[in-house]
Amino acid sequence: MLSICVLTDWRKRKIYNWVTIPGFILGIIYVIYAKTYSVSYGVSFFFLFLILLFVYSHGAMRGGDVKLLLALSLFLTPWAFFFNSALFMFSAFFYFFFQTVRVKGLSQTINDVKTDSFVLIAFGENNNSFANGVKRRIFPGGGAALISICYILTSFLFSY
Repeated sequence: MLSICVLTDWRKRKIYNWVTIPGFILGIIYVIYAKTYSVSYGVSFFFLFLILLFVYSHGAMRGGDVKLLLALSLFLTPWAFFFNSALFMFSAFFYFFFQTVRVKGLSQTINDVKTDSFVLIAFGENNNSFANGVKRRIFPGGGAALISICYILTSFLFSY
């Protein structure tokens, strides 16, 4: 699943449903088979869904990336999938932060991040000052590559 998603995201900038939906179904079967389900697991997965819905609705992630991250999260424990999501989001932020610093300089980038943070907290929307004026640079290999790297790292760190 990871290989197909990375290849199609890299070449076509698209992650197909025919890859992520079966992965999601297999993840649910795994959760039932391995008996890892519990109320805390369900609540954790629901909160992860809400976080990713927020990130998706503000344009920070595309739909295929969200579905891939949710599908992969079913194969991890609640702590591991929150770690995986945080690792992915911080990695993506710092990648784009350094790209912006190269174009705008450090002080302007920090001011833009402050402005975006204030507007997001005060008004609930992102005015995207951070990315304005920067040629849109997509992560090499797409979001699926970064998701895969973070998932593999998380799997090694949280393996029993």
